[in-house]
Amino acid sequence: MTIAIHESALIRHFNTRKEVLKTWEERIGARFSPFRGFKMPDSRLYIEDSDFLDSIVDLIITNERHVFIRGPVGSGKSTLMLLALRDLPTLADRSGNKFVTGYVGMTGLYEKQMASAIADSLRIKYKRSWESSQIIDAVAKESLRRYVEEKSRTALFIEDVADNQEAAFHKLRFLADLPTEEMMDAYTEALDEPIFTLVMSGTTMYWNAMLSFLPQIADRTEPLDVPPLSNAKAREFIGRRIAYAQNKIDVFDPENYSIYPFSDSAVDVINIATKGNPRDIRMLARGCQQVAAENLRNSGNPDVTKDIAKLVSEAYATLLREVH
Repeated sequence: MTIAIHESALIRHFNTRKEVLKTWEERIGARFSPFRGFKMPDSRLYIEDSDFLDSIVDLIITNERHVFIRGPVGSGKSTLMLLALRDLPTLADRSGNKFVTGYVGMTGLYEKQMASAIADSLRIKYKRSWESSQIIDAVAKESLRRYVEEKSRTALFIEDVADNQEAAFHKLRFLADLPTEEMMDAYTEALDEPIFTLVMSGTTMYWNAMLSFLPQIADRTEPLDVPPLSNAKAREFIGRRIAYAQNKIDVFDPENYSIYPFSDSAVDVINIATKGNPRDIRMLARGCQQVAAENLRNSGNPDVTKDIAKLVSEAYATLLREVH
């Protein structure tokens, strides 16, 4: 007996939806949705806040405090860390030391996983059979050697630090305290400054957890709150994504760009509704695309107007209230 498998109404609905969105994207000259999500977006999509970025880099260079970049989910913490990471290798601290940098972007790590990730990011060799304490000891010794022999300090960037197991925190505490007294005894020259800077990120809840569980590090760490995007930067955020989807990002001019088919007032409404959170701006812009795509099918107009932005923003606010 042959069983006929018919296309369900649900599948037909989603296929039709995809076609409507694709038509809107083609109308504005985009190869795909400008508001798709990326695990690690192209650096050309980054919106730089030069003043805030300078404050991060200055804290690292002055070597007085560790850094905790604090902000809600989607606020751009990872982007800021990557921008600081990009700039550091070209700089030197007040003593003329250059920087060796590492980046741990994984979360939910156990003690040995954290130790291995740190060593890998800093390009330090170790044996896979080693325990976590042996790996971290190798990291400490190599960091000291680089400081003494190569005049290079170490800056370790750790994303969403409190998502990792509590035991992993104590490995970070050991590195934050470098050089140890035993290390200093092994060298005739004075080692009177830290050789290892931690640059961490997380939410306010994560920061409060660090205050409770690792006050030894928190007391020597400067929390910096990620500023929300201004209306102007929100427009640039959307403009860059549209240019990227149109394959024009290489000629994007931050002083002169288009956000068509969005209006300035529509982006302002979106930015106010999201409180300048980049991830939420992208989500609302995606919602606006869906409404505008329906309008395009019905009226031939692809524009994202202020009224569309208000409609989507109000629906977004209602959804958040229900979730909370």
